[in-house]
Amino acid sequence: MSLAPSPLAPNVWRIEPREAGETEISEQPGYRWLLLWVIGVSVLGFGSLMTLVTAALPSIADDLNTTTATAGWVLTGLMLAMAVGTPAGGKLGDIYGHRNIFIVGLFGMTVTMIANYWVWNIGTFIAVRVLFGMTGALLMPNGMALLMHAFGLEQRAKAVGWFQFAMTGAPTIGVVVGGPLLDILGWRSVFVIFGVIGGLATVLAIFVVKPIPKGERTSIDWLGAFFLASATLLVLLAITRIPMVTRSGASIITDLPIVLLFAFSLPLYVVFVLWEKRVAVPLLDVRLFAKPTFALPLGSSACNQFAYMGAFVVIPTVLQGPYGYTVGAAALLMVPRPGVFAIASPLGGTLVTKIGMRVPMVIGSTAMICSMLAFAYGSNPAKYGLVFIIIGLVLSGISAGIGSPAYQTMVANSVKDADLGVANGMNQTVMWMGMILGIQSMLAFAGADLSPGRLRTTFIFAAAVAALGYSAPLFAAKPQKHS
Repeated sequence: MSLAPSPLAPNVWRIEPREAGETEISEQPGYRWLLLWVIGVSVLGFGSLMTLVTAALPSIADDLNTTTATAGWVLTGLMLAMAVGTPAGGKLGDIYGHRNIFIVGLFGMTVTMIANYWVWNIGTFIAVRVLFGMTGALLMPNGMALLMHAFGLEQRAKAVGWFQFAMTGAPTIGVVVGGPLLDILGWRSVFVIFGVIGGLATVLAIFVVKPIPKGERTSIDWLGAFFLASATLLVLLAITRIPMVTRSGASIITDLPIVLLFAFSLPLYVVFVLWEKRVAVPLLDVRLFAKPTFALPLGSSACNQFAYMGAFVVIPTVLQGPYGYTVGAAALLMVPRPGVFAIASPLGGTLVTKIGMRVPMVIGSTAMICSMLAFAYGSNPAKYGLVFIIIGLVLSGISAGIGSPAYQTMVANSVKDADLGVANGMNQTVMWMGMILGIQSMLAFAGADLSPGRLRTTFIFAAAVAALGYSAPLFAAKPQKHS
């Protein structure tokens, strides 16, 4: 027997007769682990730079003569590109081959990493990072497809866990090495170093990664992506303006730019939904949101990611502000989060396989809430503040590693095989949207003064959002346990 692509499902394969002498990739355990290592090296720059750029935001803002909130757009712009580009990247893999698009994305990431060395102002830096996000949107879904195929259908949850391990384990090493380099060489040179590693990973991928079956050739909903990106961009611009308005003593309710930005975003979202209902192959199949076992884990995951990434952007500023650490030291202090995430991700996939999805989701939400409360206490450097910061980072890693495979598996299991490709794309898009809103909202809440009281309020607000993550395990229909 062999695996062939199901219609309209980029990451799913059905059983078909296999010719004599043919060997399935999923029956080659040595290849699946070699592929995992290649993917780990390929995403090394993406994950490492996410942490290192986050830690270096204050110094980047000073170097490019802008504010930390504005510099935050180097992360937000990247994530917005990932949010709207990931479904398209997966479909391009269906059409032109997942291996081919994976390598194209890896090459593009390498070029854009090196290009960051020559940015001359915050505008060009954000633009290059958006291009970096677009290439990441090609690499990530196709890397996941390649790994899912290598592990086989029965090991889907484990494949998700190991993919997350690759996404966080390799970058943990990168942060340990790159953190001191931020102080020694500066943030620009670090991009070049990871760009060189990306070039080596590209060569490695060309020789190691094997092609897998293509999906059905379908159109890509570029107009839907435009509507979604435009509406979300308006909301993010409004959120970014809030700190400036509040510092001036004015009311955000009466601020005309904020009101107009939110007012124009609403009809764009409505147009997006109406368009998605009518287009033959939508970017997001909004009709799937009628299923609680689909909508609730998507929303719960987004709430966890809201707190996860929002806090991860604020904490380096706290470490370099009230605590007084250097950029490199702040980056090294952030290592527990991706490190624990890397260790917990395979465990999360195994738990889903052994006991089902509900308990891992409860563990994930509880750990995230406790993480935010630990950050709230650690906002004040007095006494044991740094200990609570480290505890918060560890709990964030546990939450993401244990909970994410459960959320993704519940989403996948709530739809037919023919809808799984769209469902995976929607899962990635909603996750990135949660990250984007978390970053901009928590930067807005924290403000520029970084007072302990305001920081505590910021993290308590994030804990309240993370608590919404209980909706999936508590209110969704009980999922079937994997055997």
